Amino acid sequence: GVVIGAESVIEAGAVLQPGVVIGADCHIGANSVLSHCDIASHVTIGAGTVIGDSGFGFEMTNNGAIRLPHVGIVRIADGCAIGNQCSIDRGSLGDTVLGRSVMIDNMCHIAHNVQIGDHSIIAGQCGISGSVEIGADVQMGGQVGIAPHLKIGDGAVLTARSGVTKNVGPNTQMAGFPAI
Repeated sequence: GVVIGAESVIEAGAVLQPGVVIGADCHIGANSVLSHCDIASHVTIGAGTVIGDSGFGFEMTNNGAIRLPHVGIVRIADGCAIGNQCSIDRGSLGDTVLGRSVMIDNMCHIAHNVQIGDHSIIAGQCGISGSVEIGADVQMGGQVGIAPHLKIGDGAVLTARSGVTKNVGPNTQMAGFPAI
């Protein structure tokens, strides 16, 4: 039930779960695990990256936390590059989506339902919480953290180690914690 496009390379130890679709001319790194995802063409995924597993969704009850099922997938557009040891969670009800030519460095976490616009760049060790909407051409320095359900406008720049706790307008530069 897996579809692999022409000229794609799957390195040793990679696991492709049933239903995974990989376009043409992709490179899937060693020991990566892919499930519940649709990957377009010319995409590179680094070693040890996990894409399409369930996110950290839960509901608090009188009996404690109960995990919520995730039924969405991860959609990755043409030309994306994802580094080593990243984690991109599948959507809970909708999908997690990476636009065209998104560049993600090593050791980043993209939570469930995140939307990332075309040509955005995310440096190492960034953490993006669930249901965040990131516009096109956004630049994120290393170790940026974004709180859940926020919107980051097109062309925004989030400098390294910024802790983003509120929406960010287009073409705005933010720094610090909380980011201002």
